[in-house]
Order: sequence, then C-alpha cells, then structure tokens
Amino acid sequence: LSDVEFLLTDSSGNFIGTNNGRYVTNSAGEILVEGLIPGTTVVAREVRAKPGYLLDDSPQYALIRSGETVGLEFRNAPAGNLVIVKRSSSGTHEPLEGVEFKITYADGSYVPDENGQLSSNGLYVTDQNGQINLSITGTLVVTEVASIPGYAIDEETRSQTVVVNPADTQKLYFYNKPLCNLTLLKRDAANHQPL
Repeated sequence: LSDVEFLLTDSSGNFIGTNNGRYVTNSAGEILVEGLIPGTTVVAREVRAKPGYLLDDSPQYALIRSGETVGLEFRNAPAGNLVIVKRSSSGTHEPLEGVEFKITYADGSYVPDENGQLSSNGLYVTDQNGQINLSITGTLVVTEVASIPGYAIDEETRSQTVVVNPADTQKLYFYNKPLCNLTLLKRDAANHQPL
C-alpha cells in the first residue's frame, strides 16, 4: 500500500532520519532506510493509513545487524464504510446540511477523525448532500445531537446502532420533520391596523 505514513525511532525514542522520524511508503508499499548503525533497535509505528484501510498502530521492532537488511511487514485490513444520510421527512426528502451527530463505539469511546490523528470528540456534521461518510469497522452508536433551524429531531430514530464489518458498507437514514410556522398579528380593534 502506498502513501502510508510511519514514525521511526530508536529504542530510546530518538527520531530516525531527517524528517522527525516520518516516512511514507512508495508505490510498491515500501520504505528503505539506509545508513543505520548496527546494534540499533528500530521501533516502527504506523501513524496514518491509506484511505479505505484500518490503521495498524501496533509497533514493531527490528535489531539492525551489520551487512544485513531487516524487514518489517505491516498488514492493513480494508475498512468498512458507514454512510449517515440525513433528510427532511417532507415529500421531497431534501438533504439537510449542518446536522450534528455524535458517533461512538459500543463501549462509549469516541470515533476519532482522520485515522485517529484529529480529535473530533465523536462529533460530525452532515455535508451539503446531507451525509457523513466514514471508513471504519466495529459496532457504532450514532446519535443525532443537533438539528438545523426549522426541523425537529425524530426521538424514535434519534439514536441507532450498526455493525460495520471490513469491506462492508452500511447506511443509516435519519429524517427530521419540518416545523410549522405560526404568525401572530396584533391589530387595533377599531381600524384593524397593525399595532
């Protein structure tokens, strides 16, 4: 897999190389690090997976020996996909942009953004298509926390649980009812002019 980012340190935590220990796999899915000192223990940790794959953040270790090339192999399982679809319950079912959802794993921990690199506190907002798209696997609890003005949250479907397996796509649909408007007019009893 190309474009996967790794952090390489020695056993004391010192970065290896000139880019603060950061390396990215090439088109063959490889990284070659030359000029390492024999006796060094290299600690390799995947920090950014390729989109569509799950991060393998378990570190691996390699003891460098003189005249030898040491190999480490990381395997990434394909991620599943979760598509949250937010629409109006009116006849046209237009998409609703800007609706906020909290997404957690079944144990209550937040689903982080960008392969765990950004903290979203589990909060996500629908895009202009009324959707949230995530590459993820596991048992997830999706709860609508804030609608947009003019729409009411449907309490019966506010929170939904779904299991997303690797290489699987699951869709959850949420519909909000448009609120009705009420206009009150205050008029003079004698001449019916607005007050």
